[in-house]
Amino acid sequence: MAVVKPTKPSSPLTTAVFLFLLHYAAALNNPDTQPLLLFKSTADPNATVLTSWNSSSDPCTDSWVGVSCLRNRVTRLVLEKLDLNGSFPRSLTSLTQLRVLSLKQNGFSGEIPDLSNLTSLKLLFLSHNHFSGDFPASLSSVSKLYRLDLSYNNFSGSIPLSVNRLTHLLTLRLEENGFTGSISALSLPNLQEFNVSGNGLTGQIPVSLSGFPASSFWNNRVLCGPPLEKCKVVSSDPTRPGGAMASPLSPRTTVTSSPTAMPSESKPLIKSGTTHRSKISSLAIIGIILGDVLVLVLVSSLLYCYFWRNYTNKSMSGKSSGSHVEKIVYSSSPYPNPPIHGEGRWYF
Repeated sequence: MAVVKPTKPSSPLTTAVFLFLLHYAAALNNPDTQPLLLFKSTADPNATVLTSWNSSSDPCTDSWVGVSCLRNRVTRLVLEKLDLNGSFPRSLTSLTQLRVLSLKQNGFSGEIPDLSNLTSLKLLFLSHNHFSGDFPASLSSVSKLYRLDLSYNNFSGSIPLSVNRLTHLLTLRLEENGFTGSISALSLPNLQEFNVSGNGLTGQIPVSLSGFPASSFWNNRVLCGPPLEKCKVVSSDPTRPGGAMASPLSPRTTVTSSPTAMPSESKPLIKSGTTHRSKISSLAIIGIILGDVLVLVLVSSLLYCYFWRNYTNKSMSGKSSGSHVEKIVYSSSPYPNPPIHGEGRWYF
C-alpha cells in the first residue's frame, strides 16, 4: 500500500509572490490600464500628482486618483484643479466605456482629437484650459452627450450646424472663446443651460434661444434680437441692383462709414401730389357748405310765399279761420288736433 506524503505548506514569500503575479496579470488584462498610463506620461511626467497610477496596480481595484469603474471598466475620469498640462491625450479615446470626463481648470492646450470613439460619453467638462482650434466636430457623433462645457478656452471658428444632432444636450457652455459667425440656425430643443458670451458671434438670436437671459449673449460682436436689442432689418432694393433700402417696418436710416457715427433718421419726403389733393379737399368742403346754404334759403323762400298767399286769400274769413291756420303752421304734429274728453288725456 502506497503512502501519500503530505505536501509542505508554501512559504509566506511564495504566497506573496504568487498574489503579486496574479494581481499584475489582472492589471495587464484591464484594457483601460495602458491608456491611462499613457495619459499620465504626458499630463504628469514627473509623477507628482498621479502617484497612485502605476503599472503594478489596477485602476479599478486599487483606487486610482480620479478614476471610477463599473464592471472592471473605467466609466468616470475626474481630474480637476491638479495643474496637469500638455495636449489632450489621444489615448483617452480608447476608454470606450467612459461616461464622465472632466479635466477643467488645468493647463491643457492644443486641439481636441477625434472623440467619436467615446460613444458612451454623457458629461464632458473641459473649461478653464488653453485648448484651441475649431469646435470639435467629432462631438456630433457622441449622441448620448448631455452636458458640454468648453468655456474659457481659445477655440475659434464657427459653431457647426452638426451640433444640432446632439438632441439630448441639456448644457452648452461656450463662453469666453473666439467663436465667430452666426447662431441663427442653432436648434437644441432640450437645452436648459446655454452661454455664448464673450465671443465674436454675429446675426440674429434664434427664437429657440431667446428665452435665455441677456447675460448668455453679452460681449459679442453684433448679436441682436430678444433678449438683446431688436435687429435693424435691411432688405435689398429690387429697383436698384446692389442697392439697399430700410425695411418698411422701421424708419429709413442712413449709415456712414465712420465707426463712431450714429445712424441718422432722414426726414420723409412730401410729394407735390399730396399738397394738390389737400387743396382739392378744402375746395370741396367749401362748395358743400355753400350748396347747403343756398338750398336752405330756397326752401325757406318757397314756404314763405306759400303761406303768405294762403293768408291773403283767407284774410276775410274771420278770426276762427285765422286761428285754425296758425295751429296748422306751428303744430308739431302732422295730424289735426284730437277731441278732448277729460283733463290731461287724449283719446283717439
